[in-house]
Amino acid sequence: MVHIVTNLNRGRFRRQIDQMHRDRKRLFVDRLKWDVSVIDGEFEIDEFDTDRAIYLIETDRTTARHVASVRFLPTTQPHILSTVFSSLCDGPVPIGEDIMELTRLCVSPDLAKSAAVSMCHHMWIASVEFALLFGISRYTGVSQAQFLSSLLSSGWEIEPLGLPRDIDGQITGAVAMPITPDTLRRARARFGYRYPVLEVIPQTQAA
Repeated sequence: MVHIVTNLNRGRFRRQIDQMHRDRKRLFVDRLKWDVSVIDGEFEIDEFDTDRAIYLIETDRTTARHVASVRFLPTTQPHILSTVFSSLCDGPVPIGEDIMELTRLCVSPDLAKSAAVSMCHHMWIASVEFALLFGISRYTGVSQAQFLSSLLSSGWEIEPLGLPRDIDGQITGAVAMPITPDTLRRARARFGYRYPVLEVIPQTQAA
């Protein structure tokens, strides 16, 4: 199951959060060569990893180790698109209580390629379930071209927010992803999921 991790239940997932930041460093910095901050030489943590961030974290059933994760940021507060990449939008940056930024999708580098692809699909479905549970009508995000191709192949509806640009040698664009019940139906049918993947625990009981 995919766990919803917020500032209310973060204490339950300290080890998995540390592993997530290590895996983010291995993926984004070591493998993809992103120029982002690294803490103590092993943790990829940026200024948006605050109490306002919400994470979905999938853990290994046997070891409880981090396997995959994604981060959501409220768009009503500073986030990556509004503070770093607003120039990628032809119009105003989409902001609203029902809009969240989806960022830092990370699958453990220890997974084989086929397993990593399957886990990406798993996290897409979890993200749609999360949106429908909490009244999110669309996600926004900044993505490189190859990641956009992955989104499109996963059956997501993508709305470009502006023309992609070359940033540090990578074609990068800002997009919005509308979420409806049909989005979930199509994703589940495409990847063969019949049941929810999110673990939903009342946050007041999970702290």
